[in-house]
Amino acid sequence: MSKMKTFLLFFIIVTVGCSNSISDLEKKIKAQADKNNVEISLAEIKKTAIYLDTWSKEDFYQDAINEFKELDKASAPPTDMVLFTGSSSIRFWKSLKEDMAPYNTLNRGFGGAQIAHVNYHFNEIVKPYKPKAIVFFCGTNDLAALKSPGEVFSDFNLFYSMVKKELPETRLIVIGVKPSIAREYLIQEEKEFNKLINNLAAKNASLTYVSVWDPMLTTEGKPDPSLFVEDGLHINAKGYDLWTRLVKPELENL
Repeated sequence: MSKMKTFLLFFIIVTVGCSNSISDLEKKIKAQADKNNVEISLAEIKKTAIYLDTWSKEDFYQDAINEFKELDKASAPPTDMVLFTGSSSIRFWKSLKEDMAPYNTLNRGFGGAQIAHVNYHFNEIVKPYKPKAIVFFCGTNDLAALKSPGEVFSDFNLFYSMVKKELPETRLIVIGVKPSIAREYLIQEEKEFNKLINNLAAKNASLTYVSVWDPMLTTEGKPDPSLFVEDGLHINAKGYDLWTRLVKPELENL
């Protein structure tokens, strides 16, 4: 086969693969919009699908991971510490060290991470630290990227299996997906994912599930606006104070 034919065959395979991925996402976006009675143009569907496809690439946050590795070279992380990792709700926890004192902590939350991103970088920002415990918050971005609760749970199971294999002495504490103003349209999917994690934790002594769902609701059962910054997605100092009161006792139980 000539080089030109080989190139054309490769181009067709890649193009068809990408086309199918984008097409599937477009169908999911349209279904989600219909479910929530939201009108969305074909152009917006296409643009959103392309973004979600790009966002879901495993190495999407490689630059952020490289920055962590440079920090580790400049200053070795503490030993016998608690690793906090996951998405932006961990990354923005600026008061983490003070909130979790006297425990040594290391914050390795990054970007708008999905669990697949954390899995991909496990050997770079999880395994090397050999933490005595890991506090993990991730999954809401996965659902926003239109993965099903089952798919997200499968990704979490992979993370958990890597922890058990590579860090058998490490306890894993999972903060359940939080209710948020910006993503009320995902409430059912978020609850389903939380239930799967909770059920898994009930069967495994090395896994602890911390529910923040009900404590973050108003008496009317809605996400409490006083716990969020303006975007309605990320939490403020009051929100982190609540999380501290829910998570820290689990560290003390270790």
